[in-house]
Amino acid sequence: MQTEARKETITDQEAMACCSSLLERASGYDFIEQHGLVQEKKGRQHNGQLSSFAHLIFGSRLLIGLVILFSAGTIYFASTAEAAGIDLGVTAQKAWDSVLNKADAQTKLRLKQAYEKVGNWKTQEQAWEQKIKTLHAANTAELERLRVEIRQTDDAKVAAIAEKVKQTQARYEPLFALYSSVNRQLDAAKAIKNKEWSAAIRTQAETLRPVVKLAREDIRIKKKELAEARKRKSAEIKRLRVMLAGADSAKKQIQTAKKQASLAKERYSNALQQFKQSTKQGQTSRVLSSLNTLASAAEKWTGTKQNIHTLEQKVSTTYVKVRQEIAKRPK
Repeated sequence: MQTEARKETITDQEAMACCSSLLERASGYDFIEQHGLVQEKKGRQHNGQLSSFAHLIFGSRLLIGLVILFSAGTIYFASTAEAAGIDLGVTAQKAWDSVLNKADAQTKLRLKQAYEKVGNWKTQEQAWEQKIKTLHAANTAELERLRVEIRQTDDAKVAAIAEKVKQTQARYEPLFALYSSVNRQLDAAKAIKNKEWSAAIRTQAETLRPVVKLAREDIRIKKKELAEARKRKSAEIKRLRVMLAGADSAKKQIQTAKKQASLAKERYSNALQQFKQSTKQGQTSRVLSSLNTLASAAEKWTGTKQNIHTLEQKVSTTYVKVRQEIAKRPK
């Protein structure tokens, strides 16, 4: 993409001409060369020669300094143009190089500055795009982790209480079986009208009845505790999901921002085509105008990408808050 034409700087002739003009203004003298010596038109021979040599030394140093200054400036503009270039393609690149070659020094500088501005905005757009991809991927992964953890809210607590209920029922199962057996025997004794047997079985049943009642109450309390734990679990899951849904607004805005970014990209592409067309025509004024339009389009495109990244940050902030809420809950 980089060509010799793009690296083109102010010519030596232009630099020397500018330096000579500045040297004449700085010295305030009119020098001429004669027989290898510099003499002052107005003046005196001996003192004039000394003064002329002094001015020659001063002028030479000033000339060298100005040449270095011009060289440094042209190197700067060449390097920045290379660093922030636009991918024009071979044909358009040649046309752009031709425009630069034909332009005078001041116009060339303005063209390069405008070109660099476009490149800088394009570089920023690409940087924001990379940041968006990285942050979006992180948000997507975090969302999946949060969903899993929310579903698992209080799973351990509920499971522990459920296990207690199961163990309690198992512990009382022999008691209930005995009580059922005694009651069946009592019914049988009543059926055959055996008073002694009925009395004995009734005594046993009455002894077991309060114990069975306490056992049933114990099971009822533990089942109630389990139901309340499940209710709290459902309420907490709902609360965390509502918090998680707080990112939905930003996500909808991201979709809108992406559409805006697509339109901005399309406008940039159109402006780039206009710039390429203007370089073919070769009119520097139109080229500069199209470059400014392209820079404006690139700036707006970059702005849409920055907006998307800001919205992704809002999504991330919501996820952080949900994560903190989950972390605060006792294990």
